[in-house]
Amino acid sequence: MRILLDCRPLQGEGLDCERSRLIFAAAAALPEGRIEWVFMADRRYPAGLPSGLPGRVVFRRALAGSLGRRLWYGRPLHRLLRRERVDMVWLTDGVAAGSMPVPFCLWMPERADRLSQRLKSGLEKAAAVVCYSDRDRGRLVQLLPAVEPRVRVLRPAPVEGIGPLSPEEKEAIKARWTKGMDYFLADLSGCGEATAIDVLKAFSLFKRRQQSGMRLILAGAAEQRERILERLKTYRYREDVDWVAEGAAVSVAVESAAVESAAVSAAVEGPGAGQRALAGAAYAVLLPAQTTGLGTPLLDLWKAGVPVIAADGGLWEEMAQGAVLGMASGDPASLAARLMRIYKEEDLRAELIGKGFERLKIYSGENFLRLLQVITEIAAC
Repeated sequence: MRILLDCRPLQGEGLDCERSRLIFAAAAALPEGRIEWVFMADRRYPAGLPSGLPGRVVFRRALAGSLGRRLWYGRPLHRLLRRERVDMVWLTDGVAAGSMPVPFCLWMPERADRLSQRLKSGLEKAAAVVCYSDRDRGRLVQLLPAVEPRVRVLRPAPVEGIGPLSPEEKEAIKARWTKGMDYFLADLSGCGEATAIDVLKAFSLFKRRQQSGMRLILAGAAEQRERILERLKTYRYREDVDWVAEGAAVSVAVESAAVESAAVSAAVEGPGAGQRALAGAAYAVLLPAQTTGLGTPLLDLWKAGVPVIAADGGLWEEMAQGAVLGMASGDPASLAARLMRIYKEEDLRAELIGKGFERLKIYSGENFLRLLQVITEIAAC
């Protein structure tokens, strides 16, 4: 069976984003010998495509904007499908222009509500639709009830090689980065100034009540970063706060081969920052903003055995099902109370870590096998 994967939208999003990695991983997971891949890419992107893809790459040059999209999915694509004798095509833009000469699988954007009515015609014609959460599936079915039997949920999986740090590794990390003190790590990716300030207010309340040496490490690419840094200059506990990443989201990569002097195993990369904040050794990680991605950072934290406090509502809550402590938006006192609980109640920390490991069973790499079932069903059409 020969499948063409449309990579142009993935190039535009960034080949290292969660959705791109998931789609390429799904392609690589299908059995070699039974699937022959043709990857269609836009030549305008100098980075090309990741090396090691299981198939041939066909480059096309496309125009930008809506005209370019119509031309990309119009006659040139149809001619290519016929010339390559393709049996099926994976479309990754959430839309399909016109009727395809072969069955197609429609891969949704990261959030299913992004394109609203624009994707309705694609849903009507798709042999199968792939989204990434039950909430997204509900949105698609609400938009077009008839699509329900054709929608599959392919959940993301954590990064391979992640695991809990040993006590010795955690102590070495803390000795290197916080002079041996425990710390909370707050991922400010996607946070505005108000949310970041709420985190700082909550930490102030925690410090006043607890009188501990606990530190706060800020990480991630926050919005209005310069304004937040300006506010930090007059922050009462600024000596206990570090911002370790500049323009990068927090990442957990606990791999023994990457341990440096039995220490650095989880790193945040930023311009000139080197290996930085170490989420695997954090006392707890805060995710105060709703994700616009697929939720992989939460899976990585669970796999690393780190307790998490995450924003209520949205994808974090849907994924967690009680495996994180929820935090209400705009309520620093509530967040401070949760910091106090997770600091004082070791049983609570152990319970959250255990629940995280349980939830990982739903988000395992075995979910990629479900995609093979989708491919088989479409091939039988």
